[in-house]
Amino acid sequence: MILIDRSVPRSIASALKMVRRDVLWLEDVFIFRNDTKEREWLQCVGQAGWLAISRDKKIISRPAERQTITDAKVGMFVFTQKADPTKWEYLKLLAMNLDAMEDKFVEVPRPFIYGIQKDGKLRKIA
Repeated sequence: MILIDRSVPRSIASALKMVRRDVLWLEDVFIFRNDTKEREWLQCVGQAGWLAISRDKKIISRPAERQTITDAKVGMFVFTQKADPTKWEYLKLLAMNLDAMEDKFVEVPRPFIYGIQKDGKLRKIA
Protein backbone atom coordinates (compact mmCIF):
# COMPACT_ATOMS: atom_id res chain seq x y z
CA MET A 1 0.00 0.00 0.00
CA ILE A 2 1.14 3.56 -0.73
CA LEU A 3 0.08 6.38 1.58
CA ILE A 4 0.31 9.93 0.24
CA ASP A 5 0.54 12.65 2.88
CA ARG A 6 -1.83 15.63 2.77
CA SER A 7 1.15 17.85 1.91
CA VAL A 8 0.71 16.46 -1.62
CA PRO A 9 -2.52 17.66 -3.25
CA ARG A 10 -5.48 15.31 -2.92
CA SER A 11 -5.96 15.49 -6.69
CA ILE A 12 -2.59 13.76 -7.19
CA ALA A 13 -3.64 10.85 -4.97
CA SER A 14 -7.01 10.76 -6.75
CA ALA A 15 -5.31 10.58 -10.16
CA LEU A 16 -3.11 7.70 -9.02
CA LYS A 17 -6.12 5.93 -7.51
CA MET A 18 -7.69 5.90 -10.98
CA VAL A 19 -4.91 3.63 -12.25
CA ARG A 20 -3.82 1.81 -9.07
CA ARG A 21 -5.75 0.13 -6.29
CA ASP A 22 -3.00 0.42 -3.69
CA VAL A 23 -2.94 4.22 -3.21
CA LEU A 24 -4.39 6.05 -0.22
CA TRP A 25 -4.42 9.74 0.65
CA LEU A 26 -3.89 10.53 4.34
CA GLU A 27 -7.54 11.42 4.96
CA ASP A 28 -8.63 8.07 3.48
CA VAL A 29 -7.08 6.50 6.59
CA PHE A 30 -7.64 9.26 9.14
CA ILE A 31 -11.19 10.14 8.11
CA PHE A 32 -12.41 13.53 9.38
CA ARG A 33 -9.08 14.10 11.13
CA ASN A 34 -7.35 16.91 9.32
CA ASP A 35 -5.38 17.55 12.52
CA THR A 36 -3.54 14.20 12.43
CA LYS A 37 0.04 14.83 13.51
CA GLU A 38 2.98 13.57 11.47
CA ARG A 39 4.20 11.31 14.27
CA GLU A 40 0.79 9.61 14.43
CA TRP A 41 0.45 8.81 10.75
CA LEU A 42 4.13 7.89 10.39
CA GLN A 43 3.73 5.34 13.17
CA CYS A 44 0.61 3.94 11.50
CA VAL A 45 2.39 3.69 8.13
CA GLY A 46 5.39 1.95 9.66
CA GLN A 47 3.29 -0.54 11.58
CA ALA A 48 1.23 -1.33 8.47
CA GLY A 49 4.35 -1.69 6.31
CA TRP A 50 3.21 0.91 3.79
CA LEU A 51 5.33 3.10 1.53
CA ALA A 52 4.96 6.81 2.42
CA ILE A 53 5.15 9.81 0.07
CA SER A 54 5.24 13.40 1.35
CA ARG A 55 6.04 16.96 0.33
CA ASP A 56 6.76 18.01 3.93
CA LYS A 57 10.54 18.50 3.82
CA LYS A 58 10.49 19.56 7.47
CA ILE A 59 9.92 15.91 8.45
CA ILE A 60 13.56 15.39 7.48
CA SER A 61 14.84 17.91 10.03
CA ARG A 62 12.42 17.48 12.94
CA PRO A 63 14.06 15.20 15.55
CA ALA A 64 10.79 13.74 16.90
CA GLU A 65 9.53 12.85 13.44
CA ARG A 66 12.90 11.42 12.40
CA GLN A 67 12.83 9.30 15.54
CA THR A 68 9.33 8.07 14.69
CA ILE A 69 10.51 7.14 11.19
CA THR A 70 13.37 5.19 12.77
CA ASP A 71 11.29 3.54 15.50
CA ALA A 72 8.41 2.60 13.17
CA LYS A 73 10.77 1.50 10.37
CA VAL A 74 9.15 3.75 7.78
CA GLY A 75 10.17 3.72 4.13
CA MET A 76 9.55 7.27 2.94
CA PHE A 77 9.95 9.38 -0.18
CA VAL A 78 9.87 13.18 0.07
CA PHE A 79 9.63 15.75 -2.72
CA THR A 80 12.67 17.97 -2.10
CA GLN A 81 12.24 20.81 -4.62
CA LYS A 82 12.55 24.35 -3.27
CA ALA A 83 9.36 25.46 -5.03
CA ASP A 84 6.20 23.39 -4.87
CA PRO A 85 5.77 21.31 -8.00
CA THR A 86 2.71 21.93 -10.12
CA LYS A 87 0.13 19.15 -10.14
CA TRP A 88 1.40 18.07 -13.54
CA GLU A 89 4.99 17.96 -12.22
CA TYR A 90 3.88 15.84 -9.24
CA LEU A 91 2.21 13.36 -11.58
CA LYS A 92 5.18 13.21 -13.94
CA LEU A 93 7.63 12.66 -11.07
CA LEU A 94 5.49 9.93 -9.54
CA ALA A 95 4.81 8.21 -12.87
CA MET A 96 8.53 8.30 -13.67
CA ASN A 97 9.62 7.02 -10.24
CA LEU A 98 6.91 4.92 -8.64
CA ASP A 99 8.30 1.60 -9.91
CA ALA A 100 11.80 2.51 -8.66
CA MET A 101 10.34 3.70 -5.35
CA GLU A 102 8.57 0.37 -4.89
CA ASP A 103 11.78 -1.49 -5.75
CA LYS A 104 13.71 0.49 -3.14
CA PHE A 105 10.93 -0.10 -0.62
CA VAL A 106 11.38 -3.85 -1.07
CA GLU A 107 15.19 -3.92 -1.42
CA VAL A 108 16.45 -1.27 1.02
CA PRO A 109 16.20 -2.07 4.74
CA ARG A 110 13.84 0.27 6.56
CA PRO A 111 13.88 2.87 7.95
CA PHE A 112 14.91 5.12 5.10
CA ILE A 113 14.11 8.47 3.50
CA TYR A 114 14.73 9.23 -0.16
CA GLY A 115 14.38 12.65 -1.69
CA ILE A 116 12.57 12.97 -5.01
CA GLN A 117 14.54 15.65 -6.83
CA LYS A 118 13.24 18.03 -9.46
CA ASP A 119 15.00 16.07 -12.22
CA GLY A 120 13.31 12.89 -11.01
CA LYS A 121 16.35 11.32 -9.40
CA LEU A 122 15.95 9.59 -6.05
CA ARG A 123 18.60 10.53 -3.48
CA LYS A 124 18.98 8.76 -0.14
CA ILE A 125 18.86 11.18 2.77
CA ALA A 126 21.06 10.30 5.75
